[in-house]
Amino acid sequence: MKKIFLLLAIFVIDVHATDLIDLYDRARQHNINILNNTIDLNIANESLKQTRSSVYPEVDFRAQASETTIERYESSGSFDPADYDRDTYNLTIRQPLIHLYVFDEIKKAKNSIKQSEISKDNASSILILESVRNYFNLIKYKNLVELNEAKRDLNKSKYNASEKLFRNGSITLEDFQRIRNNFNISQNDVSLSENSLTEIKNEVFIFSGKELNDINDIKLTKINHREYVLDQLLSKAYSRNFMVNMSRENININRNEIASQKSRHYPTIDLVAEYDYLDLTQGGSQFGATTREDSTISIVLNFPIFKGGYQSSKIKQARMNYEKARLEHKNSKRTVRKDIIDNFNRYNLNKKQYHTALQILKTNLKKYENAQLGFDKGIYSDTQVLETKTMYLESLSDAKNIMMDYVYTEMTIKYLLNELDMSSLRKVNTYLVW
Repeated sequence: MKKIFLLLAIFVIDVHATDLIDLYDRARQHNINILNNTIDLNIANESLKQTRSSVYPEVDFRAQASETTIERYESSGSFDPADYDRDTYNLTIRQPLIHLYVFDEIKKAKNSIKQSEISKDNASSILILESVRNYFNLIKYKNLVELNEAKRDLNKSKYNASEKLFRNGSITLEDFQRIRNNFNISQNDVSLSENSLTEIKNEVFIFSGKELNDINDIKLTKINHREYVLDQLLSKAYSRNFMVNMSRENININRNEIASQKSRHYPTIDLVAEYDYLDLTQGGSQFGATTREDSTISIVLNFPIFKGGYQSSKIKQARMNYEKARLEHKNSKRTVRKDIIDNFNRYNLNKKQYHTALQILKTNLKKYENAQLGFDKGIYSDTQVLETKTMYLESLSDAKNIMMDYVYTEMTIKYLLNELDMSSLRKVNTYLVW
């Protein structure tokens, strides 16, 4: 019966544990950046619809009813002041025929949609990368709390032993105070690491919109190291990177803006059809009842001549924005180059660090196991066992942290190359263990 209860308890705990995929799925539903990018794409689509609508006919209908009261009127003829009513109806249909700037505006709107699509895809990739970063931070600080607790226990054991030694006169006051201070510092370190873990949990709450109950730990495993070639990485990044592609579309947007502003110097031609109806009624002798109905079809040519330099200034402004976009594009390539080189070097260094960390871990594990055997035989004290245990836990924490940095750096390189997808996230999720 106890075994059944234990299995049920483990099952309940495991159900509430949140793995990396769960965190990502939550973030997709609640992350503000993802939601904003979706809205921005919808806004860009609406902007294109608005621009295209300018080539369709405009239909306006206007109706006006008025009543005029004549209170004083002087004339050589006979007239009795009277009120009269005026009803006016107007229907206007305007069909743009030639508005050259509209075509440039449509191209600009399409470029904005492409830019919004790139931004949305970029946000999805960043979400994968940020899911890994946040989850790894949770693991790091959770393990740090456990490591600091082990150090506190070790210092507490030393402090308890030092009290007896100090009373017996076996150690000096300075040694006793140093050991006591180390114990107090270790207690503070536990509190600091717990506060840091709480801060990370709050960041995850903002990121995913929900609090996490429990998380998995990472298991140490062999990582297949990819031998990247730096020149190839840079070449791929210049053509695939989200930042570079977005800045490239921004250049296209501003180029079409220049063409659009130039086109506004050209004449426009509209076909206009109007229908007017007037109904005027009064009771006096001077004004008789009037009804008028007419229709007009005309071609309207509008030739801009002078607007105080307004349009010329708009063209200059568009050119300056275009030059600014070109500079941003160059800077984006510089930034991507820096990120690629930094992560490339870090990735290769992490391989060496991870290999060294595993060797140190193996050595400290052997020391800890030997200390346990020695304690059972009465050779080692409990303090010595705690000391080797702390060394083992510290090397274990270092190895896990280096492994997580190793994995995250590889994912960052994939992100910079626009190769990050769900398969990468699922692969990292296999490294987690309850």
